[in-house]
Formats: sequence, structure tokens, C-alpha cells
Amino acid sequence: MKRFEYKTIKIAPNSMWTTEIKVEDIEETLNDLGRQGWELVSVQDLSMSGTSFSYMYTFKRQTL
Repeated sequence: MKRFEYKTIKIAPNSMWTTEIKVEDIEETLNDLGRQGWELVSVQDLSMSGTSFSYMYTFKRQTL
């Protein structure tokens, strides 16, 4: 039987004074997790009042 473990991370702006999230930073994080065997399975927009400031990323990988 296959078994999985899960990891959830929140990606948000580095400062409360900006809403910008650098694409390069997201790609670096996603690529690093991919090298560790994690597969992205979902992204949830954590919007407030219709404005997106942060996202929750959920990953899984098969355990031995």
C-alpha cells in the first residue's frame, strides 16, 4: 500500500507594506521542494476582501 506525507507552506509578501511576491522566489522554493521529492498538489488563495496577499501551497511525497 502506498503511503504519503504532506507539507503545507504559506507564501506571502516579505513586508506588510507591499503586496508584491517575487515570482523568482516562488520558483526557487518550488524547485527546491521538487528536488526533495515533494509534488505540488494544491494552491489556495488566502484572499481578504477579494485581494490576494498570500497563498497556501500543499505538497505530498511518497514515504518508504
